[in-house]
Amino acid sequence: MKVFISADIEGIAGVMRPEQCTPGNSEYETARALMEQEVNAAIAGAFDGGATEVVVADSHAMMQNLRTANIDPRARLVQGKPRGLSMVEGLQQQAYDGMMFIGFHSAAGERGVLAHTINGRAFYRIKLNGSVMGETDLYAAAGAERNVPLWLVSGDDQLAQWVAQYYPEVDYICVKRAISANAAESLSPPMAQEKIRLQAAATVKAAPLQVERRFSGPYQLELMVAKPVLADLFCLIPEVERIDAITVGYRSATVAAIISLLSAFSYLASTQK
Repeated sequence: MKVFISADIEGIAGVMRPEQCTPGNSEYETARALMEQEVNAAIAGAFDGGATEVVVADSHAMMQNLRTANIDPRARLVQGKPRGLSMVEGLQQQAYDGMMFIGFHSAAGERGVLAHTINGRAFYRIKLNGSVMGETDLYAAAGAERNVPLWLVSGDDQLAQWVAQYYPEVDYICVKRAISANAAESLSPPMAQEKIRLQAAATVKAAPLQVERRFSGPYQLELMVAKPVLADLFCLIPEVERIDAITVGYRSATVAAIISLLSAFSYLASTQK
């Protein structure tokens, strides 16, 4: 049984401040260690539950947060960027039985600890076929295109409500309560890790086959940007249309193409001061 894990940092227990998510300071070094420990808990749980192969996609910022020497050696690690499928890069390489999203967070424009979608400095809100999209939604849809079900998500209580509403068959581990965008009440790291390990094992043993398909093509992307100059810039890409001063649109037959476009947008945004 093959399991794919995508790992982010904002939904990790004990992480609630932007500086914890930004390389170059001691707070980040502490946070990345906590991220590694929760990822290792998910890997261990997957193998406890019967997995024969686990691949982890390091999926925060420059996507090189997890130190290889600190990760369970039974797993393979996808790192670095740019990459076509972004947070689920690797899904296209082989068939997987299920996915787990560890350390995820709420969508841009929604309540939750460190809520954003892909690039919080550039993207104010993302919609697909009229529905607000978080990273959980985008990458669950990418998995659905490849018939890989989302099995398990971890993060805060606000994302828990989102997952319960839109993905009721998906298991969830709540590791912290959102107080505000930059404040939380977290479980202790050992408690969070144990909950993840136990639930990951139980989920893999159950191995649900149902693939949640919230969306079907063609896909219409609507992206609200943080400032109009970004819309000006994004519209330089062929087939991207201007909807209003801060909103651009794009139509695609696949979610994978939308993810690649959003990754390109994020890179372009980094050129603007």
